[in-house]
Order: sequence, then C-alpha cells, then structure tokens
Amino acid sequence: MGGRWWPPAASDADRERVIDALKDAFAQGRLTRSELATRAGQALESKTYADLARASAGILARRAATAPARQHAAAPPSRRVNWKVIAWVLSAIVVLPGLGVAFFATYYGSLYIMLLLAGSGAAATGTPWPPGHGRSVS
Repeated sequence: MGGRWWPPAASDADRERVIDALKDAFAQGRLTRSELATRAGQALESKTYADLARASAGILARRAATAPARQHAAAPPSRRVNWKVIAWVLSAIVVLPGLGVAFFATYYGSLYIMLLLAGSGAAATGTPWPPGHGRSVS
C-alpha cells in the first residue's frame, strides 16, 4: 500500500462556509470589494482545505475571536390550508345526516345512497366514460 497520499478534498459546503465568512467580513468592513471578489474566486476554485485556508487567511481567525452574533429563532413555516379537505368534511357533515333520513324515511333510500356513493366514487377517481357512451370523442 505504498500509494501516494492525497490531501483531503474540500466539499461544496466547506466552500460555501468560507464564502459566507468572507461576506460577513466584507459587511463588517474588514475586506474591500475587490479583496472579497478575489478571495471568493479563490474559494470557489479551491480543491483542498489548504486552498480554502489560503482564501480565508486572517479572516476566520478574526471572526472566531469576536463573539458570535445571536441568531433569532426562525418562525415555523406556516401550513397551507387544504381547502379540498375542508370541503369534504363539510360535505360529510351536511350530506350524511340527510342520507340517514333518506335511508330510514323512504322506501328507495338505499338505492339513492348507492347511486350517490357510486357517483361520488366516479367523481373522486376521475374515471372517464368509455368511448361511444354518450360522449363525443375528438
């Protein structure tokens, strides 16, 4: 196993961390715009951690010496309202008692319920009509 030793390769996440540190240093006035552009280009082209260290020379040490800024907790993402679910629940609240009355109060109530369930199932699944049964095929 007398193979050659290769330096560890820098990942994209490592490059992004160095670029973020460079941006912070620029925002704090520790880097000029041209120095930021030069060092960011070096960071993006870096292949190893040594290349990244050259791109961030002197910046990360000063950043570590200062107290880290407190970050406010991010608000939890808001959930979107699923209006289809609300429509189905409200329909069930309105329709089911009516079906119960239709089933127990009329002779044809069970037939009405079966037709309603079959129509609802066909509408929910989106089952198309077979060709030639009342619908024109283009």
